[in-house]
Amino acid sequence: MMPEMYTLQSVWDKGAAPAGVIMCPMGMKIGTQRRSNVQRRHESTEAVLAAALDMFVQQGYAATSMADIAARAGLTKGAVYHYFKDKESLLLALLDRSESTLYEPAFLEIRASNGNAQDQLAMFLNWVARAGGENKELMLLPVLVSLEFFGFGNDAERRVRQMYDRLHAELERILKLGQAGGAFDDEADASTLAVSLVAMIDGLLLEWYRFGNRIDGPALARAARNLVLRGVASA
Repeated sequence: MMPEMYTLQSVWDKGAAPAGVIMCPMGMKIGTQRRSNVQRRHESTEAVLAAALDMFVQQGYAATSMADIAARAGLTKGAVYHYFKDKESLLLALLDRSESTLYEPAFLEIRASNGNAQDQLAMFLNWVARAGGENKELMLLPVLVSLEFFGFGNDAERRVRQMYDRLHAELERILKLGQAGGAFDDEADASTLAVSLVAMIDGLLLEWYRFGNRIDGPALARAARNLVLRGVASA
């Protein structure tokens, strides 16, 4: 059983606090104070992640400093280091978020649909269009990291390579399913088609970001979807 809590005002009114009670600042409950600290930490962490994502995408990882991120987030550099030990930790957290909030849910939904190969491929391409419109920077980050960190052999390169391996595997599974059922052309093997499809998606995201103010992103994604579905269909 939790001991009764008294504010300073209630103690003043009573003359003294009974033995064993917990006193807290006037008008504030301990539970409320704890929630406030948790909320403040969450808001600060999100501000740091949002600032880092914007800057990594806009100017690159190497050209971005922790001081830059702190200034963009409206925090001190010390506060940023309180939440993340270094810049690479920030990048890895963003890559984890990209996979856990975008890619992984999409893969699970497609597998759970039990649709045929055409339907699953259409679901995937529709997801690219939707996620690209709603989370363009988070979708684009793995593409940029794969280029900037190519050949580095560090945690960031390994992490993004794992993401691409999973993407290739999921697309290859769908393409093999379509080829086995006669719905997709089998002139090229599924692995090669998957690599081609990933390359097209990367290019689509780059063009969407580069010329976002001059093109209709969703329309571009729909055109790419129709092109892919017609291209893989068996004659």
